[in-house]
Amino acid sequence: MRRGSEAPAQAAPADIPKLARALLDSMIERAIVLQRAKAAGLSVSEAEVQRATDALAESARSGGEAFRERLSRDGQTAEGLSDEMRERLLAGKYVADQIRAERPSAAEVRAYYDQHRAEFEDPEMVHCQQLVVRTPDEAKSMLDQLRKGSSFDDLARAHSTSPDSQKGGDLGWFPRGTMPKVFDDNCFSLGTGKISGVVPSPYGYHVFKLLGRRGPRTRRFEEVKTEAERRLTAEKRANAERQLLQQLRAAAEVKVDESALALLH
Repeated sequence: MRRGSEAPAQAAPADIPKLARALLDSMIERAIVLQRAKAAGLSVSEAEVQRATDALAESARSGGEAFRERLSRDGQTAEGLSDEMRERLLAGKYVADQIRAERPSAAEVRAYYDQHRAEFEDPEMVHCQQLVVRTPDEAKSMLDQLRKGSSFDDLARAHSTSPDSQKGGDLGWFPRGTMPKVFDDNCFSLGTGKISGVVPSPYGYHVFKLLGRRGPRTRRFEEVKTEAERRLTAEKRANAERQLLQQLRAAAEVKVDESALALLH
C-alpha cells in the first residue's frame, strides 16, 4: 500500500491541548528567530528553496507517491510550501550561524571517548566464504570435491548461484545479526579454515568456509577520534540551540491569548 493511501493518525482528545501548546510554541520560536535573521541581514535564495523542495519531491517519489499527492494530503500548495521552506531555511541559517563556534576541545573529545567506550566496541566478527547450489545432490558433490582438496574459490566461481560467486563466494567480515540466521548459526560455529556440511536454506544449499575470526574489541581513541568529535560537536550544538531559543524567547515580548487556547480543553 502506498504511503499516500494511509489514513492520517488521529490525536486522542486528551492530547489536543498539549499538542496545540507545542505547535504554538514552535510557531512563536520560528517567528522570533525569523525576526533576528532578517535583522542580521540573512537571506535565502530561490535556488536554495528549489533544492529543498526538490529533495522533498524525491522523498515522495521514493515512497511511491506523486509529489502533488503528498502536498494535497498535507493540505499544502506548492506556493505555500515554498514560503514555508524559505522560512525554515532562513531560521536554520540564523541558528547555524549562532552555534557554529560550538566545538569541543581535544580534552573534551578524549573525555567523551572514555565515557562512551562501549559505543566504540566492535563485536565479534567472522570472515566467510559460501558456495550455493540448487539441489542437495549438487551440494554433496561440491562438498566431496572440497574434501578432496579442490579450491573453494574455483568451485564457487564455477558453480555457485550467489552473486558473490564472482569473488569466489567471499562474504567479507560480518558480525552476528547482519546476515540471515542460517549464516550466523554455521559461520560462527566453525573453526578457522574449516568447511561446513551441506546447509539448506530458502536460498538453496550452502557450503561455508571460515577464513578468519575477530573477537570483540574496543577501538582505540586514535581510530575513532574523528567520529567522537563529530558526535560531541552535534551534542554541544544541540544544547547550544536549545539555550539560544530559550534566551530569545525570554528576551522577546510574547503575548498568548490563553483564553482562546483554553477552548481546546
